[in-house]
Amino acid sequence: MIEFYEDLEMLKGEIKWLVKQGRVRILWRHIKPLHPSVTKIEMLNGLLYGMYKHDREHRGRYIAWSRLTCPPRLLRVIFEVRRANGKFVVVVTAFEEE
Repeated sequence: MIEFYEDLEMLKGEIKWLVKQGRVRILWRHIKPLHPSVTKIEMLNGLLYGMYKHDREHRGRYIAWSRLTCPPRLLRVIFEVRRANGKFVVVVTAFEEE
């Protein structure tokens, strides 16, 4: 089940807790072939410190932007919070903005 958060500050607090608990799933099968330069640490930094927004097309999906990358570039991380045997954050995709 996908969780929906109206309040993005509440979402950010939940994401920080989930990341620190190691409750993160990254869908590498999609990310690596299309965006091989994106690293796990860059995605986690985006989740922890990025600016959040609701995804307009998918309810329960969120976008985080971050420049905490090396070399510096704007990274977009698309994620959801799912509930199955507890909550966890799922990174659906991540890529460098053009």
